[in-house]
Amino acid sequence: MANKSASIRKPVTSGTKGFICLIVLCAVLVFVSCLSLVGMPLDSEGVNILLPWVPVSSEKWPASLPLDLSLGGGTYTEYSYTLPEGASVDASVAAMRQRLTQLGENDAAQAVALKGDTLRLELRKMSETERLSKLNTATKHASFVFSDTDGNAVLTSKDITQAKAAAKSSGSSYSVSLEFDLTAEGVKKLQEANPTYLSVTCDGESVSTYAYVSDNKVIASMGLGDSAYQLAGTYAFLANTGDVEATFSQNATGNVPASSGIVLKVVILLCAALLVCALIYLVVIGKLTGVSAFISVWCTVVLVFFFEATVVIPSSTTLNTASLVALLLGILLSVYAAVTRTDAISKQIGEGSAPKQATKLGMKNAAKNVWLAHGVAMAVALVLMIFSFTRSIGYALCVSLIASALSTLAMRAFQLCFTTITNKPALFGKVK
Repeated sequence: MANKSASIRKPVTSGTKGFICLIVLCAVLVFVSCLSLVGMPLDSEGVNILLPWVPVSSEKWPASLPLDLSLGGGTYTEYSYTLPEGASVDASVAAMRQRLTQLGENDAAQAVALKGDTLRLELRKMSETERLSKLNTATKHASFVFSDTDGNAVLTSKDITQAKAAAKSSGSSYSVSLEFDLTAEGVKKLQEANPTYLSVTCDGESVSTYAYVSDNKVIASMGLGDSAYQLAGTYAFLANTGDVEATFSQNATGNVPASSGIVLKVVILLCAALLVCALIYLVVIGKLTGVSAFISVWCTVVLVFFFEATVVIPSSTTLNTASLVALLLGILLSVYAAVTRTDAISKQIGEGSAPKQATKLGMKNAAKNVWLAHGVAMAVALVLMIFSFTRSIGYALCVSLIASALSTLAMRAFQLCFTTITNKPALFGKVK
């Protein structure tokens, strides 16, 4: 009988379950927080690195969040240029700006400027390899010529309206072609020449020796596989952004200071001040509820910058002043949600409700104001995403709101764990 009683396991108490959950949640939070601040190499050689995404100062801004020229500064390169007869430098500058924009430099409209007979091209801070690659792409001529079997030029870059790479299954691999849509004038030239097939060159280098005509399009064969598709995509990019007719000679390079660098420092200091004030208020006033509320605010900071680095930055490349303010708004909403919930829970405890009941009722009573604020801000974000010139701001605001909403939901788990473990109105002192 004694052996049978000893073999019966005691059920795990709710306090023990809450303690285990709290340990797991805190361990995950500490681990992710460390990653967000310092990053981590993902292999033994340190080649693949998870870059840090939460900034600790404007001087140590993480590489995962590149800044535009105004916030982070950059470098300039000055060129002297020559033009063929009848060519316009404005057309070359327009093509360069379009190329830089499509390469992700969203402040490219201000990046290319003329100073007398000198062209100045400014780029944000980046690695030297990336900088040289973008400079070479921006200044490349990209003059396409379509010649018949006798070597006579039938079409040029001016006859192209659009180009695209296309792939078609071919056995175990796939064949790649480069398709050129033509202007009305180009179609007329093609009909008059009526070539059997064409050879295509770009800046005198062969693109394809076999191009045929179909539905008033020129379709150039590029070969098989991934490398052919990448090459076709590069040529399509150059054709779509226009011919840079000017010939450039580099004169000088130098640094461009950040014109709005003070904004970056102010936003970082403001974020730090918000966190400190939130911690003091939530812990002093909320006590038990304030600890979990502050944790939810920190989760928002981590998630906001992580989403920006992984979702928004790849689509817009740089973070500008407006986007930075949008991120700050998400953190402000998280502070608002934490304070609102803390006050509501503290009020329920002050009215005599048990801790678990106070948590549920307080969160329920605060939910309307919390989610209404998030909903209005999200509507604004969606409107901003409609227009191309505010799209990056809309994306930044949207991900910051999602981060705030997720952290607000996570607050319930933290709070319930605290309440389950202590079963007290507060960790210390009295909640008013």
